[in-house]
Amino acid sequence: MALKMAKGSLFALLLSSSWWYSILVALFILVASLLITDAQYVILSITGALPFFGIGGYAAYRQFQQPSEKRLLEITAQVQKMPAEVIAEKIAANYIKSGYEATSFKANGADLALSRGNRKLLLCCKRLKAANTGIEPLKLLVAVGEKADAVGYLYVALGDISATARDYARKNNIELIEINRFATLFDNNLNP
Repeated sequence: MALKMAKGSLFALLLSSSWWYSILVALFILVASLLITDAQYVILSITGALPFFGIGGYAAYRQFQQPSEKRLLEITAQVQKMPAEVIAEKIAANYIKSGYEATSFKANGADLALSRGNRKLLLCCKRLKAANTGIEPLKLLVAVGEKADAVGYLYVALGDISATARDYARKNNIELIEINRFATLFDNNLNP
């Protein structure tokens, strides 16, 4: 049984917020409970605040792993000058380190095919620089992938992605690589 956090829960909200919000909530709970109980139940007060300290620590860890805004702007400026093939090869280097083999993909919907054993992923960077991404390029990627027996898809988009495209990606096993993940893959700092 896989444990999943409820989408609208307080912990999910704090996890997606800045880390110090969780720490503030934890300190508030700790101080309030100490004041209410005249510091007689210190262990209980600490225990009540502990989950929020944990969420704050985990959120801080995740947030400090992300590239800075300055680095994101630098990468965006670099990418504007590079052809899609070079960008695809740079991203594929991360998958090659993980044991995948990259081959050029000749069909229109993808740039590279990444394969490891029976698992084949298609990587598409063709519309990377587009300001908006709709559902059509994703449909093309899936159609090409079905003919090539792909089990998953990687679609790189630095612009806005429509809600219908996000929904289509979720339903069709398409990983949308947006700016934060793209930056870590671009810098070769992340294993796929």
